[in-house]
Amino acid sequence: AIGLSVLLELARVFSGLEKSPRRSIIFLALTGEEKGLLGSTYYTDHPLVPLHKTIANINIDGVAFFPDFNSIFAIGSEFSSLNTFVRKTADKLNLSVDEIPDEFNKYEAFNRSDQISFALAGIPSILILEGLKNRSKSEKEVLQSFINYMEKIYHTPFDDLNQPIDYQAAVNFTEVLFNLIIDLASSEKVPEWNEGVPFIHSRLQTIAEEK
Repeated sequence: AIGLSVLLELARVFSGLEKSPRRSIIFLALTGEEKGLLGSTYYTDHPLVPLHKTIANINIDGVAFFPDFNSIFAIGSEFSSLNTFVRKTADKLNLSVDEIPDEFNKYEAFNRSDQISFALAGIPSILILEGLKNRSKSEKEVLQSFINYMEKIYHTPFDDLNQPIDYQAAVNFTEVLFNLIIDLASSEKVPEWNEGVPFIHSRLQTIAEEK
């Protein structure tokens, strides 16, 4: 629900901009992720806009735990030139971009949420998370919070409104997403898959078939 709140707030802010960005933005609320990516798979099978005209997917799956984060993760950015956009946004906001820790690989971070459906459909995709660097907590504390969440709460009945929400963390996280999205939507450059990434074949297919 908190991720959906961020999605709606971003849609509200973008709809109120005096000058629209170069590209259209679809704000898409999906369902059934924990049941097997049902909503995102359905969308990529029945897109509102042809897949070959969709330049990127920025997935929102929750928000930051702590308000004082000063780094971010971009899960999946290593596969495409979205990494360049992420680093530009991070520099603008005085954030660093953390390398994905080994502990995250255990949870197959890129494959566990809706960004993988879009990647399999050929669309460069990422999931943004707060990083480990924080002005008021140690990296060990932040990492342990991630691990506790992934092992005990994520994709379980405990992921409910009883979980604490830090609203300033949500605001700070939304600012990161806004800056990343508006940069993407305003840029002349289109994100591309890196050479050798398997998702590139789906991209080439949708372009060839104009799907």
